[in-house]
Amino acid sequence: MKIRLIAFIAAALLLFNACKKDKPTPAPTTNNKYDGKYRMEGTLTDHHDASFVWPGNTYLYNLVTTSPTQIKLVSIDLGIDGHLLKNGINLTFYGTFGLLVNFDAATNKITSVTNSYGQPSLNGRSAILDPSGINTWDPVTKTVKIKYWMDEVGIAGHRTSFDETWVYVGAR
Repeated sequence: MKIRLIAFIAAALLLFNACKKDKPTPAPTTNNKYDGKYRMEGTLTDHHDASFVWPGNTYLYNLVTTSPTQIKLVSIDLGIDGHLLKNGINLTFYGTFGLLVNFDAATNKITSVTNSYGQPSLNGRSAILDPSGINTWDPVTKTVKIKYWMDEVGIAGHRTSFDETWVYVGAR
């Protein structure tokens, strides 16, 4: 009887350990220099649907460290990766479109942007850096100046143009 009990406990432990999920990769423990809370100012032009417009310069976003040279843009109002906009008087956002921004640590230049939901996302949206922008982070003011596009499968050209300044407000 004792042997059966020991065998049962051993089998249960093996099964338990085999079914344990891997732990997710932990978030970086140190924030990069771009990390913080920012107020977004700027413009957006939706070339496909003119009813989508800039929501105003009062909304706050967190730039969240994902690596030593990358952040993701998280809307504080949405609580997720995303970009607020207005449709008439209503606040809304582009579904499955969030921004990952990559920096060159030596020059503070933005080197690329991608959609945090996939490039392209399941609904065909991609982020592309507009090379005509300043596309940099200022280490003195901690201000980001960035121009980028949202492309969407099935829509010719760039669907939406963004020209933004992210003004540093403080630590998040």
